[in-house]
Amino acid sequence: MKFLYQQTAKIIVLCFSIIFSSMNAYADAAHKLEDKLSNINSYRANFTQEIRDEFNTVLDSSSGYFELQRPKLFRWVVSDPYEQEIVADGQNLWQFDRDIEQINVSDLDESLETTPAAILTKEKVDIVDNYNVAEVATGKDDITAFQLSSRDEQALFERLLIEFNGDDLVALKVSDNLGQTTIIDFSEINLSPGFDEKHFQFEAPNGVDIIDNRKKVADNAPQEAM
Repeated sequence: MKFLYQQTAKIIVLCFSIIFSSMNAYADAAHKLEDKLSNINSYRANFTQEIRDEFNTVLDSSSGYFELQRPKLFRWVVSDPYEQEIVADGQNLWQFDRDIEQINVSDLDESLETTPAAILTKEKVDIVDNYNVAEVATGKDDITAFQLSSRDEQALFERLLIEFNGDDLVALKVSDNLGQTTIIDFSEINLSPGFDEKHFQFEAPNGVDIIDNRKKVADNAPQEAM
């Protein structure tokens, strides 16, 4: 009986040591990722993007360029196969679909809060407290990769893979709750593009329909008693 007790105790200690070792490894990866992200204050790159279903079939592919200035300023421009522009001006998120001449505008914080974009665009994201992070082997000496899953049950993605070449963000892979995966590869990367202060302002062209979701939120808000 004493022997069985000793063996059981050893197994319990071993299990806890494995758990704590794993927790330390996750924390180290999270801090390392935070350091990588903190080096990106501004950014410009071309991109190619593919969306694949659960059977790895390509549903959509596109290309364009991405510009970023922390905090909360970015421009995502699709040039092929259709023209689309998504602009964050610090307060609002504008989505301009040129083919159908329609603009959607919404509150930026509400639109980005549970998306992967928040990790790249916010002034500071607490990776350690908000995400489970593991460093992933890539087989390439010059590529560092991190896999994240959000601790927020409302998050719009299940897993996010971020790849760096040195300090350069070179790829993103997002797996969502519907079984689809979005793969984005960046090229011609510039970490100091030197945007002017009005670069991320958005001006709607004349004659384009604007769907203002900010106004809808305000209209549905409870009215104060008179």
